[in-house]
Amino acid sequence: MNSLRKIVIALWVMVVPSSATTPFHTSLLERIAAKVGITHIEPWPTNADIDSVTTVRGKSIHMRTNSLGEVSHIGYHLFNKTLTDQYQNPFLFEFVERYLLELDLGIDERAKDKRMAVDQVTLVSGSIDLLRELTPQTDLSFSVEEIKRKLFRLKWAFGGHEVCMTIPADCQLIFGANAIELENIVKRNIPRLTSLTVDEVVQDWTHADVTRSGGSLIVSGGIYMSDKIRGDLYLTEGDDRLELVCTPKRPVRSVSNIMLTGIFQNDLPMQMALNEYGNRTDTLNVTLQQFITYCRAERCKFYFGVKGMKDGILSGTLFAFNENLAYTHMLAVEFPLDILKGEPLAIRSTAYVYIPLRHVEDKFFKQEYNPELYDEN
Repeated sequence: MNSLRKIVIALWVMVVPSSATTPFHTSLLERIAAKVGITHIEPWPTNADIDSVTTVRGKSIHMRTNSLGEVSHIGYHLFNKTLTDQYQNPFLFEFVERYLLELDLGIDERAKDKRMAVDQVTLVSGSIDLLRELTPQTDLSFSVEEIKRKLFRLKWAFGGHEVCMTIPADCQLIFGANAIELENIVKRNIPRLTSLTVDEVVQDWTHADVTRSGGSLIVSGGIYMSDKIRGDLYLTEGDDRLELVCTPKRPVRSVSNIMLTGIFQNDLPMQMALNEYGNRTDTLNVTLQQFITYCRAERCKFYFGVKGMKDGILSGTLFAFNENLAYTHMLAVEFPLDILKGEPLAIRSTAYVYIPLRHVEDKFFKQEYNPELYDEN
């Protein structure tokens, strides 16, 4: 069986409370807002693109908010939605718009050329002045060349000119926040996510590689660094539908499904020790679904590896991998198997977030895949 048309599965729909503890996602955005004279209106609308909030050097400035109502982007309005929707990396376009504004505002008080040299942002051809001339209405051609986990090469051609810029695949640079602030954002925002309802969605797996083993269908989700760390979903055939395996009789496949999707009959409480920069640890009481939703919002892909089972506890590690921005979140878990029987137990976990991958050797991303691993008959 090589492909599967559709799978109907239950998905926890995640929403957030209306109140916000901070109007800006990062301190950099707060500094930019102060520089350009954006005043805070409470509350910000959520998931909004707000145009023409002010102007700098005669150019329109726009901003976006996220699902929490935080300002998540401020920058020149250079690109239209038709263009940005063609690519799966919206953070890259936002970076260019914000970075050009940062340079013009002198946010870090360095000359533009010195700032770009430190950030390793390089103009191969053209100039910042040319790039700043873009508007959402500009007739242009655009391309992105990506050296995975290393850098992006962006090219614009318009009005007889060409601009080519290279940007390192560095999440701290692109998000505009250092490691400490990114950890603080995790602590601030994950607990604010709340799962309220269960809904049904149809996922299209037309091009998925599907095999059958141990009485289940296995939808291949690929591997991450090792054939023991996999993104596979395990399904059973019910009445006119396919459902995720979730039974105490198949603990490995069931826990893997839960860790990769967050799908379960209820929220799963989790005590999460966040390992932080400077050898510090902070503990959060959240749910597994909140962590998964946070990672999904960043367009991470999930993989899970099982270490073993002992005394009714399955230990393993969830990797939320963002290949475009070259980082991963890692969640080492101890999952009580009695949860599968409906027992109200908590998962214990340790999280490492925004682990940079630019200097990880390519060989670690090219491992052999073993479809018979963890075969539960």
